[in-house]
Amino acid sequence: LKMLFCACLALSMFISGCGKTGAPRPRENTRSFAWQELNVQPAGDCLDISAVMSGVYSNLASVLLEFADVSDGDCPGCPFIVKEQVEVRDLNKVFDQSKGELRFSHCPRVKAPGYRLRLVGTNIYDTFRPAVSPAKYVEMPAQRR
Repeated sequence: LKMLFCACLALSMFISGCGKTGAPRPRENTRSFAWQELNVQPAGDCLDISAVMSGVYSNLASVLLEFADVSDGDCPGCPFIVKEQVEVRDLNKVFDQSKGELRFSHCPRVKAPGYRLRLVGTNIYDTFRPAVSPAKYVEMPAQRR
């Protein structure tokens, strides 16, 4: 009887993992979202920003705008170094949940000939990583320089 118990115990240790290693991860396709599109247009001294999300964007908790002023034009190969972060306020006013569209304006404190920026969306579920959009470059009109 002891031998049978030990054999069952040893066998259960091999079966319990089901061949998967590491900590369990959530099924991302059922509760996650991603940035599908990001558009930025200069509007005077400000930026008009619009974005479209895909996935379960009803789980969007907050959005951060990360950006940096660029003085020598865009450098696609350069790393994006965040110089300023701004939380998008009144998310329920600027985010259309029926379409997954976000629209807002931002006026940077530092005037520059161009900016690189991206959006970071956090999920209501803490286990999901933030959705980060690709960095986008926008050149400001010549009269601003």
